[in-house]
Amino acid sequence: MNQRLDDATLAAYVDGELDPDQLREIEQAVARDPDARRKVRRMREVGALMRSACSEASFQNVPDALIQLARPCCRKPWRVWIPRALAASILLASFIGIDFVVDTHWKKPEIGTVELREAMLDEIAAYHLVYAREREHLVEVPASRQPHIEQWLGSRLNRKLSVPDLSSLGMRFEGARLLVLGGHPVAQLVYSRDRAEPVAVCVTFGEIQKVPMEITQHRGINVAYWNEDGYAYVVVGALTEDAIQHMVVKVDNSLGGA
Repeated sequence: MNQRLDDATLAAYVDGELDPDQLREIEQAVARDPDARRKVRRMREVGALMRSACSEASFQNVPDALIQLARPCCRKPWRVWIPRALAASILLASFIGIDFVVDTHWKKPEIGTVELREAMLDEIAAYHLVYAREREHLVEVPASRQPHIEQWLGSRLNRKLSVPDLSSLGMRFEGARLLVLGGHPVAQLVYSRDRAEPVAVCVTFGEIQKVPMEITQHRGINVAYWNEDGYAYVVVGALTEDAIQHMVVKVDNSLGGA
């Protein structure tokens, strides 16, 4: 791969703007480049933070002095877009600063299937740690629209998708969101717990061969992964190995074999 993985190319990759041929080429290059993988992960984390930070409820108390500086050059609805623009600028500046830190040259080792899988699980864990802190915006589509969630995410994954009932484990289905990793859709089903952080079940396209369930740690939390019939299944959250195994059994009954 001779194409340089500059920030514009990586941003297009993260935003799903590449055609299938470009996507395959860039995906392989990212898999071999730890520096690029860090940048991609950081772009996704910043994107998630921006979506949260730029919501209506996040900037209700912008200082009047700052508003007055921008007011002469704008028209209504300035109280809507000025706070969002400020948030976006701050977060973008933060990313640029971080990008300078990680802009070093690394040897590019050959990466196999296991390494690609580990990179995916690390990014899912990173996403979960960001979204699990949300309250009002924990999910994209609420549980009250479960039939729509099953149809919507099932169509994205070209399969029938049934939301697992985990109420016997003290977990309430809160809703779902659609993630994009490596240009591929990832269905994320989110469950809340009493006096504990939420947990999530993720489904995406996987490997052809069957991979038995394995629990690893990413970013300080347990992540369970298994693969069957071309689909990958992930359970992620602040759970003990015993609790995560019980959860996997329940998920297995609805989604796929562990």
